[in-house]
Amino acid sequence: MYMVFIEVCLWTLLAFVLTWTTYHVTNRRKKTTKLADAAVEEIRDGGPDVIVVGAGVGGSALAYALAKDGLRVHVIERNMREPERMMGEFMQPEGRLMLSKLDLQCMSPLHFHCLSFKIKFVRLHINRLFGGNRRTESHRLNTLLGRKRSPSAFSGRVFYNGRFVQRLRQKASSLPKNFVIYGN
Repeated sequence: MYMVFIEVCLWTLLAFVLTWTTYHVTNRRKKTTKLADAAVEEIRDGGPDVIVVGAGVGGSALAYALAKDGLRVHVIERNMREPERMMGEFMQPEGRLMLSKLDLQCMSPLHFHCLSFKIKFVRLHINRLFGGNRRTESHRLNTLLGRKRSPSAFSGRVFYNGRFVQRLRQKASSLPKNFVIYGN
């Protein structure tokens, strides 16, 4: 009788251990599945596709271009105020062309026409972008470069860097898929 009692106790203990192990293993799988589903749901609903660190000239232009392509972009910038350094810059005509291809023509009220810069092209020297009679000079420039667009589309610009960066940031944050985070 004593052997039967020990055998029943061992079988009961074995059944309990197997039941307990099965319960906890399936419960753990459910938890990991729930966590994985929550992570996938977060990515699907609100997580960014791309994180851009820095909202300077490059970061703002990249964020705008990626958001325009349909990606969710988060931009992290430590300070969204206009840069205080006093710096003027000159943008070449090809740089303006690239900005227009990206749909970033955000220089309108903060630029000036360039009147006398010597620009050196390959095997081609042009003393001025515009000067004297704008129509004749710009026509000559467009003819030499083989372009048939309006002169203002290929003119150089002198501008303030801080205002330009602010306009790029405003343009980048204007799209609904962009989100700006302030942080250090």
